[in-house]
Amino acid sequence: MIMEKYDLIALDMDGTLCNDDKVIPQENLDAIRELQEQGKTVVVATGRPESGIMPFIEALQLEKFGGYVMSYNGCRIYDVKNKKTVFNKLFDRKYISKVLDIVNKSSITVTSPIDDRIVAGSALNDYSYAEAEIVKLPFHFRDDFLSWDLEMNKLLLIDRPEVIAEYYPILRDKFEPELHVFLSEPIFMEITPSGINKGNGLRELEKITGIRIKNMIAMGDSFNDIEMLETAGLGVAMANCKKGVEVYADKVTVTNNECGVAKIIREFML
Repeated sequence: MIMEKYDLIALDMDGTLCNDDKVIPQENLDAIRELQEQGKTVVVATGRPESGIMPFIEALQLEKFGGYVMSYNGCRIYDVKNKKTVFNKLFDRKYISKVLDIVNKSSITVTSPIDDRIVAGSALNDYSYAEAEIVKLPFHFRDDFLSWDLEMNKLLLIDRPEVIAEYYPILRDKFEPELHVFLSEPIFMEITPSGINKGNGLRELEKITGIRIKNMIAMGDSFNDIEMLETAGLGVAMANCKKGVEVYADKVTVTNNECGVAKIIREFML
């Protein structure tokens, strides 16, 4: 059997590249630096905006080596070296009022990460600030979410796991396939434009970089990583992945706290 030559690795952040302390272990940083020195490409594939991961981008030296950020779960791809957005899919504002009509009697906070802040509306709950705290961006709330006249890439609905679990099938059945509705965490329900996911983000990267899908590795741990794991030439789930995610991967590695990213890079790319 001939092993494929892997020239690009796409890495989810939380639960994959980062350990449970939200820090990239030095072992991962060292392996990533080595593969970039060999001319291979690193992509950070995240639900966050680029502005919410700038310290990680700098630590990975993506500007020096020419890496990419696939943000908003595939809505946008940013060329770090050339400082330009090379793919951008906006959320159609006509759907915002339709989503609000469904959740307006609930405690769900409807948010959207914008480059320099998190905008929010609808309601406030104990989890409303969770995303803002993770990405270290200011949180701006208005009772009327529709009053935000801004370009958005996605909606992020936040609440207790049991509330999100109640509304997830309602929104999914209402909007799929016009929109993509999925869970990234038990407290996070994401809604992106149709056809947008990390897997299709890899297909866009194939056009941008010229690197074939079969020569890409993708690593992730959560439900929003499934399409990426299925699409890449080698899909790797973390041992700490959400139950069921491993079914969609070609391989399961050790946990994020055991530097699974470095292990896969050294086994398949160096």
